[in-house]
Amino acid sequence: MKQLAFLLVWASLFVQAFSIPTNLLDFFKSIAGKTPCRTLKNSLPAPELASGYQAKLAIADLKDPRQIIFDKQGRLLVVDRGVGIKQFKVDKCGLLVGSTTIIEDNKLNHGLTISTDGKTLFASSSDVAYGWTYNTDSGTVSNKKALVTGMSSGGHTTRSLLVPNGNPDLLLISVGSDGNFDQGTKEYSSGRSQIRGFKWKDLLSESVVYKESGTNFGWGLRNSVGLRDDKEGQLWSVENSADNIKRDGIDVHTDNPGEELNFHGSVRDTSSSRRNYGYPFCFTAWDPSVIPDHGDIARGQQFSLDSEVDDAKCASDYQAPRLVFPAHTAPLDIIFDKTGDAWVTLHGSWNRDPPIGYQLITIPFDNNTSEPKAGSSSDAGYKPIFSNKGLTACPGRCFRPTSLAIAGDGAIFMSSDSTGQIYRIENKQSGQPSLIKWP
Repeated sequence: MKQLAFLLVWASLFVQAFSIPTNLLDFFKSIAGKTPCRTLKNSLPAPELASGYQAKLAIADLKDPRQIIFDKQGRLLVVDRGVGIKQFKVDKCGLLVGSTTIIEDNKLNHGLTISTDGKTLFASSSDVAYGWTYNTDSGTVSNKKALVTGMSSGGHTTRSLLVPNGNPDLLLISVGSDGNFDQGTKEYSSGRSQIRGFKWKDLLSESVVYKESGTNFGWGLRNSVGLRDDKEGQLWSVENSADNIKRDGIDVHTDNPGEELNFHGSVRDTSSSRRNYGYPFCFTAWDPSVIPDHGDIARGQQFSLDSEVDDAKCASDYQAPRLVFPAHTAPLDIIFDKTGDAWVTLHGSWNRDPPIGYQLITIPFDNNTSEPKAGSSSDAGYKPIFSNKGLTACPGRCFRPTSLAIAGDGAIFMSSDSTGQIYRIENKQSGQPSLIKWP
């Protein structure tokens, strides 16, 4: 800035001495008056980025940021687990500023969505999904109501929420299993390992118990954390599969079962009951070669781990995934960009040696079919965009992609829960002015 000030003084004298048009001086003044963008310090190594992409740290020092969404005014709302819901503005440099805690509740642990008109906000604890009236002008909440109850279990405790664009009257809620192998989920009445849809406006006058109400959008889903509908109103989810599995006494858990991208049909269809996706009977092969007696099972096909069901029955009676990811990569969110491609956060492994995941990926979709371009048996149906360069320090010293939101300019915002951070990622070849630089 001292150099710019000197330049401004010099330019002023030069203009007076030689009668140079004053618009040149105005130009120098505009340069001198600009405030440079801040760069937030990051103690982690710079990420590995796909060609054409740039990234920056948008905010740090959060407690445990989970699901994130933008409201109608472009403010970012964040479930900061153990704190409540925080709200931020995005400044001209792409940083998150003006932190405000709009809901103080340390039981809110992941789920967050907003109605398509922006006037009702939804969040959840492990047991209850709540709704608030949301003032789109002030960004404040009021009139808290318990909408769906009875979701508590001893295993997976996050409750993912979505008001789909394709059916704005619907509130979708995903409840995972009670532990690694939850035998009770063999019955739909358990209310676990499934996605149900509720007409949320009806819930404002009277709450319901999860397992006693709602429309079935899929069951036999061990833990489908990420939910999103595409531009055609078709619902997709990403599922975390089981850990420490054995078949015929042989440990095959290092590379099996694969994590899943599942297709659930139209969000407008609330009359058709969706199929069972296999859990806890059937699991999807990522590396079938190490599975004992795998026969002709290929990657993306399901195999049995239950005496009640054999491999043939897994293939005929249960719904296989549309695409499969490597075992233990732990997909936690999915979102669709304006081109129709999906973005998925891979949170990363906790019990695999060497570690795997810890990256943000894209899944190319075919605009004609609205499905992934890759076949269900592909091992290359996705592209890494934002990755940790080395995983030997994971999970302790690396970012863990968690949730996604797309800003109005197309930039992707991504939370990292373990490091208390939110990143901004953009394609620098999109034709938009780039604000993103890594320190």
